[in-house]
Formats: sequence, C-alpha cells, structure tokens
Amino acid sequence: MALSFFCSLISFFVYFDSFFLFWSFPLIFFVFYYLYGGFCDGLFFSDFISLVLIFVTLWVFLFSILSMSLSFYSFLILWLMFSFLVFSFLTSNYLLFYSSFEFVFVMMFSFLLGWGKTAERLQASFYMFFYTMVFSLPFLVMLVNCFYEFSGLFVSLGVFTYFDFFWVFMFLVFVVKLPLFGFHLWLPKAHVEAPVAGSMILAGVLLKLGGYGIFRFFPVVGELSYSNSVFLNYLFYVGLYGGVFVSLLCVRQMDLKMMIAYSSVVHMSVMVLGFLSFTSWGVYGSVMMMVAHGFISPMMFYLMTYIYEFKHSRSIMVLKGVLLVSPLFCMLWFFCCSLNLSLPPFMSFFSEVIIVSSLLSFSLVEWIVVIFSCFFTGVYCIFMYTTVSHGDSVYNFFYFLDIKTILVSLSHCFFVLFYPVVFFLL
Repeated sequence: MALSFFCSLISFFVYFDSFFLFWSFPLIFFVFYYLYGGFCDGLFFSDFISLVLIFVTLWVFLFSILSMSLSFYSFLILWLMFSFLVFSFLTSNYLLFYSSFEFVFVMMFSFLLGWGKTAERLQASFYMFFYTMVFSLPFLVMLVNCFYEFSGLFVSLGVFTYFDFFWVFMFLVFVVKLPLFGFHLWLPKAHVEAPVAGSMILAGVLLKLGGYGIFRFFPVVGELSYSNSVFLNYLFYVGLYGGVFVSLLCVRQMDLKMMIAYSSVVHMSVMVLGFLSFTSWGVYGSVMMMVAHGFISPMMFYLMTYIYEFKHSRSIMVLKGVLLVSPLFCMLWFFCCSLNLSLPPFMSFFSEVIIVSSLLSFSLVEWIVVIFSCFFTGVYCIFMYTTVSHGDSVYNFFYFLDIKTILVSLSHCFFVLFYPVVFFLL
C-alpha cells in the first residue's frame, strides 16, 4: 500500500514538472516575438501565427502521447508527423510547405490504417487519401509553374497573375483539409476509426493546416475579377449555410464521437467566414478560432475515450447517468461542452464575436441564418452534455479519474484561460 502511494506521488511530480514546462512555453514564445518580432532567414521564418500554431502542435502531441500506449512504430509515425507539421508552420518556401503539408496527411493515413480499431479503417483511410490526391495534384502543378516563373517564397505570392480557374484549385485544396461542408465526408469516417491519439491530432492540428494555408496563400487573390469573386461567394455561402446543416446533423447523431467530429465542421465553417470577409478583424477572429478549437476538440475526444473504456460504447443511448458514478468527469465534460458552445469569457466566444462583427454587410436573411446557426450549436452542445450526464446509468459502481487525466484537464483549463490574454495584449 505504501509502495503504491509512493509511486503515485512520484508520477504526480513527474507529470506536474512536464506540464509546468509546457505552461512556460507560451511565455517564452511571446517574449521572443515581442522582443524580436519573429525571424526570416530565407528558408525558415516565424511570425505571430506560426508561433501560436507551433505551440498548439507541441501541446496536442504531448497530450496525444499521454492518451494511449504507443508502440515503437506508432511513436515513430507520430514523431515524423510532428516534424513535418513544425516544418510546415516555419518554412517560407511554398513548395516545401506543400511537400510537408502532404506528408503530414500521408503519415496520418499510415497511422489510421495501421492502428485503427475496426476493418472500416480501410475505407476511412482511402477516403482521406483520395480526397487529398484529387484536390492536391492541380494545385501542385500551379505551384511548380509559379516557382519557375517567380520566386519560391510566400512574400512573392502577391505578384502572380493567373487565369481564374487556378484560384479554384488553390482554395479547394485547403477547404478539403478544413473541411468545409460538402468536402467533409472523409472527416467523420477518419475520426470514428482512428485511435484516440489520431483523433486528437487530426482535430487539434491537422485541420488547422487548411486555415493556415488559406492565410498564407491569401495574397494570391489580389484584385477580384467576376469569375473568382463568384467562386469565393460560393465558398462563403457554403460556409454560412453549411454550419446550419451540420448543426442539425449533430442534433440527430447517436454516436458521440461522430457528434464531436461534426462539431469541428461547424467551427471550421465559421472560421472560413472570417477569412472570406477580407478584413483584418475577420482574419484575426479566424486565427483565434483555430487556436481555441485546437484546445477544445482534443480534450473532448480524450474525455469521450476515457468514458468509452468503461462502458465500451459510443452510443448516447448507453452513455447515460455518468453524473451519478463520476461527478468530476461531468464537471470536466461540462467545461468542454461550454467551450464548444463558445461561452463567455473564453477565447471561442471572443473569436465568434469578432468574426460576426466583421460581417457587417449581411442582409436580413443572412443574419437569420447566423442566428439559426448559433441556436442549433447551443442545442447540440447542451444535448451532448445532458445525454451523457443525466439518465439511468447501466453501471452501479463508482470510478475515479486517474491523476494523469486530472492534470491534463487542468492544463487545458490553464491554456484556455491564458490564451485570450496573450491575443489581446500582443
């Protein structure tokens, strides 16, 4: 008994020290940014968005490694994925960005295919692979042509003059990765079949690559002609109405993991509205939403997998009455559902307010669609919490959260509370 208590105490201090080290990373990053304003040496560069997303990547990968027992090969794939992700956020050459961007999804394809739970992982892996291949190849042709005619750096993107159909390929390759409504069919399948570490990395980091790519390639748009403005308007209304449709899909889902996956589509649809507002305020809100979703969604997948290990089901018809057997879990689940609902005063609330305020030219019909989207988002988030917490439990025993789950959850609370201060100060 004394030996087990001593081991638990040692593990507590080990986890606490590692989490304290990661808590100090935001301060180190932003002091560096405040003093030096980033750097650029021709191959690598960093700015505010790069530093923020690199920190989110660091934290989500640590979180995912702690969430499951990994073999040597799975850890190697995660390490390669992490390396390509950091290189994507730091490189100033768009061909190298494209290469690392696609290699990240190749690594995720391998991880999903090798460590998925059921035979359906084959279909989910090839869904993701073919969506990536079909929409990425024309974009690669465009980038190679740009590389030979101009410089290969992001700063030279504003001088390109291409036919209008190239804008289509540029945006499609990134909205598939977000994914936007209509291009999202691969995401629920990948989330359902992926292990918990794969779902956390996919929702927390990989979806942000699409938004980061739109941000970096946005100077290519330049002056809008008639045809590419029609296409951007199409994407804008797909994001606007798609958020409502996917919210309705979330309300009728019986699989809790599928519901969390579809909620990512809702948030990414709102994020695209901020980018397509063509205002600095809208882009700022979109970046905030990327970071907020990068913390919220992995936490929800982590807690959902924790309760799945006890009840061996993801159905909301079975996951009932958890409040009676684990009140601490329900407190953390309530916190996650509140963040997903964009409850003030957290970062997700500020990001949605900033994005909506950047869309001042809405007509009455569009404002009604926005109100419906906010309403149904609240409906499925409240539904997500109440169905899990209340009702008659199948199990009669009481179970406690382990120390790792509590520390990881408290670390998430720290980041969610700390990051709005960082954004508004810097």
